[in-house]
Amino acid sequence: MIKKQGKEIGNQSVMSDSEQHQLFEPAENPLEERLGKAFFEDLPTTPGVYKMYGQSGRLLYVGKAKNLRNRLFTYRRVKSSHSSRKVKRLVQMIRHIELQHCESEEEALLTENRLIRNKKPEFNRAKKSPDTYYFLILRPEENQLTFRLSMQHPEDKSILSYTYGAFKGHRTIRKGTGALLRQLYLAEHDIQTPFQFPTVLTNNLTPLSYELPLGNELVITTAFQEEVENFLSGKSTVFIEKIVEVATNRNLLTEYIGRLILKDCESLKYFYKQCLHRNWQLQQTLELEERLIPQGKLDDYLIKAAFKEG
Repeated sequence: MIKKQGKEIGNQSVMSDSEQHQLFEPAENPLEERLGKAFFEDLPTTPGVYKMYGQSGRLLYVGKAKNLRNRLFTYRRVKSSHSSRKVKRLVQMIRHIELQHCESEEEALLTENRLIRNKKPEFNRAKKSPDTYYFLILRPEENQLTFRLSMQHPEDKSILSYTYGAFKGHRTIRKGTGALLRQLYLAEHDIQTPFQFPTVLTNNLTPLSYELPLGNELVITTAFQEEVENFLSGKSTVFIEKIVEVATNRNLLTEYIGRLILKDCESLKYFYKQCLHRNWQLQQTLELEERLIPQGKLDDYLIKAAFKEG
């Protein structure tokens, strides 16, 4: 491990955002003065991870780089006039930077993932909480379909075969599952307008759980169930074609509700691409034995698959 440390600033109190902004406004970037020119002159051009610390050794940010010298020089060049508030605030708070050499860019990415998960630096956002990645459960029962989004791996073995995930991307998942529930409800009930959907299915926030009552009993037919399972497993989008077929047979696409159906189909396609099919590709590319991807491994698997495919 390579360690680089700049000058420590005494017992200086933590500044407010406005004070930080004022100090940084006409002044030059404080990093070179604080860390010293030798820090930047001696930076390696190898892949690695950098850890930025504030006062009292507080870890502020973890990043990775294919070339540490090039990446850290971008922080040296940060100016008030053309940098985000977040980056300016980070630069103002940095007291020393620690470098960790890695053998490859892939190793740097995996090391960054591990550090962010374990240390949870305050300026990092992505990959910080994989325990918030979702599992999706859709289980047919006697008189209903039971739907649930969970941030915990199900312990009940009886529902494992109806469970999919883990998936990341909060907005994509909630929007995609909302479209899924509406179109399953439409398949089961003879509705003609969006106003006939249960209110919970038209709210902006998709429910985390829902018991969809059966009506036409279409969704529990073997053929339909197989297409839903193939869709959720990331193997096929024929399910979306089935939804369009149902709507066409009922002459719904020419009605006002048709706009919602087509919009939901687009959400389902995006959900499939970003979550469902991506997980299936991970299974194939990495030859994973486990059907469900653990939350804490998803980000690492995405990196390994990208480098394997590349």
